[in-house]
Amino acid sequence: MTKPPLYGVGIFVPVSDLKRSTAWYTEMLGLEIIHRDEPDAIVMRMNDEKVSFCLVRSDEDKQPVFPNNNYGVGQYFNIHTTDVGGMHRLLKAKGADVGDIEDFDGFQGFSLMDPDGNRYGVTA
Repeated sequence: MTKPPLYGVGIFVPVSDLKRSTAWYTEMLGLEIIHRDEPDAIVMRMNDEKVSFCLVRSDEDKQPVFPNNNYGVGQYFNIHTTDVGGMHRLLKAKGADVGDIEDFDGFQGFSLMDPDGNRYGVTA
């Protein structure tokens, strides 16, 4: 089977400590390293190979802030799960910075921050 012309998404993530962040994304999200360009970057992928995260060592620690809006969105990316409660418990037990589980008009989710303050939503 051939890949369609558009088949995935790559997310660039600024990090201050490449080694620490690589360990965090591996441990917390189960990402797999697919390319090393140390000391500047590491490319990782999710299990379905359609989403990759490129951790890029950055000298600035200022994270982008999602603009104020009336929709309740506070992050640029959501990570989908089949079990919000289970994933919340798992990440919390591993020491991740997670927010409370909230209901959003028919689905649930919570916030997740990496060690540099990059924020994600985890939703089902």
